[in-house]
Amino acid sequence: MNVVDRLVPGVTTVTLNARYYALHGLISAEAQRRGLARSAVQTLLRRAEVVVGAVSARHYRAAGFAHEALSRPHGYDEILRRASDDGGVDVAELAAPGVYAKPNWGFRPAYRGSEVLLRIVTRAHDIGPGDQMDTDAVAQGLGDVLDLVTRRTLDDATLDAYESLCVCHSATSADGAWLARLFAAPGAETTATRAGVRRQTLRMIARVMQLTEVRRVTRDVSRFLAYEPEAISDPVLSALELSDEWRGLILRNYSVTAWRSLWAWLANGIQGLTPRAELAAHLADLLPDTTVGAFRDGLPRTMDSAGRPMPAEHDPVLLSLETPVRDLSLLALGARRVRELAGRELHGFEGHEAQDRYEELAPRWLADQLDRWHDRSLRDFARWLTDTMVERSQRLALAKARLDPRKGVLKIPTRVHLRDDLLFRDSDETAGSASLRWDQLAGILAGMGLLARTDVWGIGDRGDLIA
Repeated sequence: MNVVDRLVPGVTTVTLNARYYALHGLISAEAQRRGLARSAVQTLLRRAEVVVGAVSARHYRAAGFAHEALSRPHGYDEILRRASDDGGVDVAELAAPGVYAKPNWGFRPAYRGSEVLLRIVTRAHDIGPGDQMDTDAVAQGLGDVLDLVTRRTLDDATLDAYESLCVCHSATSADGAWLARLFAAPGAETTATRAGVRRQTLRMIARVMQLTEVRRVTRDVSRFLAYEPEAISDPVLSALELSDEWRGLILRNYSVTAWRSLWAWLANGIQGLTPRAELAAHLADLLPDTTVGAFRDGLPRTMDSAGRPMPAEHDPVLLSLETPVRDLSLLALGARRVRELAGRELHGFEGHEAQDRYEELAPRWLADQLDRWHDRSLRDFARWLTDTMVERSQRLALAKARLDPRKGVLKIPTRVHLRDDLLFRDSDETAGSASLRWDQLAGILAGMGLLARTDVWGIGDRGDLIA
């Protein structure tokens, strides 16, 4: 996740629509111009988000829910729920704290870190535009918001009349053009700056969309970059320093996903008070009666004769295995890859910090453990690994423990509890991949016209900035 954060600066898993970057910049500029107090800025911001959300929700439904590639506006469900029978919305009611959004700052906290990094707003205080904020361009595209926020209610005719404020219109508006240039950062071609890193990531994704059919961004771009020979031979992709690093990171994500899946399977197998030895046997009994070495040797090839990654993680036989067996197989593949990759691919796979390489459960750590267990029972290894994961979960939970001053108790954030070698859980554990943020990124780029999607993803009308 740290590597993803470095390779996609300005986008997180909760930044969903391009237009909110510009909207928050507009409110910061207006608040500074008017010298508003903190509470007044919060009210103005919430009302502005409600206006854009209401216009967008109305247009989204009128368009048959066909805002291609874009996320729904923030507060969509609550805005529709509170719409009057005659149509329209009560801006004041929706903008009240805790209604369309719980935080006093509305949905701004989800964007603030990214907006500070992009220098749309300042870091120094709660209000104020940053030095990259183009107030004129943003006012040209979104200025009508400042008129509508003063109205208590907006009827359907008004919402329709101001359709240009919909989140979909930033792809053709002046504020979207400014944001597209800011994200694309023309001229920032090296990775020495965050703008240069972001530009390379954008150009890489855009290039893949030119080379192959992309319907689901994370799935299709990942597989192309990780396994297709053209991803290495293409002159555009090969010239981008970060392509290799992304390839390594994609391959590492299979291991991350496998650890999450294996732990969820183990944790959710705890039924009532469960002896830890019983949990370990739960995994061991599913595995073949063989050695660790034989198990590793039976896994699919990970590299071809030219030293390029092969799609071992998508081997049909491997994917047909029961969940824990499949997960352990994927982890062993990751442990093999850590000794095959080199250069920027290895940096993306392991991370740049030396201490991360031998972190418990990291691929290099696991490779060493598999070597030590090479001639020993795979089932015994599974029992040992289960104990290791349980112990680690308890250490991490204790490290995050905090005293609740109101109740005077120590709160330990964990679903799995260990007492006298007995395990119990108080809720289900979830699994899933760590986000590469590409789906969020693609939606944001579509919102500013850099990318577009009809049946498949492609370059948008402003795509010349990154193509």
